[in-house]
Amino acid sequence: MNFWQLDLAVKTLKDGGVIAYPTESVFGLGCDASNLKAIARLLAIKQRSYQKGLIVLVSDIRQALPLLAPLSSAQIDKIDQPSIRATTWLIDKQADLSPLLVGQHQKLAVRVTDNPIAKKLCDLFAKPIISTSCNLNGKPASSQVSDIRNKMILKVDQIVGGNCSGQPPSRIVDLDSGAIIRQ
Repeated sequence: MNFWQLDLAVKTLKDGGVIAYPTESVFGLGCDASNLKAIARLLAIKQRSYQKGLIVLVSDIRQALPLLAPLSSAQIDKIDQPSIRATTWLIDKQADLSPLLVGQHQKLAVRVTDNPIAKKLCDLFAKPIISTSCNLNGKPASSQVSDIRNKMILKVDQIVGGNCSGQPPSRIVDLDSGAIIRQ
């Protein structure tokens, strides 16, 4: 893990930039989840409608609390439970959260990452980061940095090298009901 790359990525995020970085399954596109201009740019790069909503990535669920309706200690414990598979939780959001984050949905999608590079990036940034696959909408995603360089080099501000964890896409679970939306 190149710490200088992560430091540069954090600076890029703070400056409103868009980065590509490894996640549990594929490379992700990311930006500061509180910067609506950066989110709009990310959606334009990906050619994705805001109506679909986005996932926010954190290293600890407490980083996402400003975006969420209050959570009980039992809900936090449930999210904090170790899992062999990356899990994205659908969680009640703050009432005034931008549609750029949630699209047409009533809940915010939040994933606590276990990819070492993404986790360190979230730790250093100390705020939620957008996480969506690093590809044009409807096109195949990639887990290889060389593919990302070929496809996105002129569109993103920085590519953080490293390995994806080799998992399938995260499962999506509604925190309140426990319903599995995507296995």
